[in-house]
Amino acid sequence: FAGKGIKKRYKKISQKEIEKRALKISIAAIKYSMLKQHPNKNIIFNKKEALNFEGDTGPYLLYSYARANSILKKSNAKISSKTKDLEQKEIELMKELSKFPETIINSCKSLNPSGIANYSYHLAQVFNEFYHSCPVLNSENESFRLSLVAAFKQVLKNSFDLLGIEALDEM
Repeated sequence: FAGKGIKKRYKKISQKEIEKRALKISIAAIKYSMLKQHPNKNIIFNKKEALNFEGDTGPYLLYSYARANSILKKSNAKISSKTKDLEQKEIELMKELSKFPETIINSCKSLNPSGIANYSYHLAQVFNEFYHSCPVLNSENESFRLSLVAAFKQVLKNSFDLLGIEALDEM
């Protein structure tokens, strides 16, 4: 099922690479689907829902990570923390990124990984809103926005590491 999604997006990719990516996406889908649930709840696993590339799923998170990676690879500009005026979506992304340490502490204290999983999903949503509202490449604030993309990528990677999910640089 994940392989079909990859084939649809990438026409020139080897079967071996499709299988490799599909396995990672499938594992991420299963892990995320389980870990996003509170430990005291019954879990009903729906394969089709878990493998969806949109919504509160592991593949959606992997896709967001791969998008950030792609932006960083395409840019020739240097990352900088300097900017003129901040857009609302830039501020929202910075605020969400700043919540990561507290999220980890709370998840550890409660022995509940769903806090990290749900934070990751919300962070990806905020990042995608930022990406759609604020052009990164070739913009006046490209260097600063690249720093936000790099910060998002790092925080999401850290979340993946805590959840046992392997990040994909390309979907």
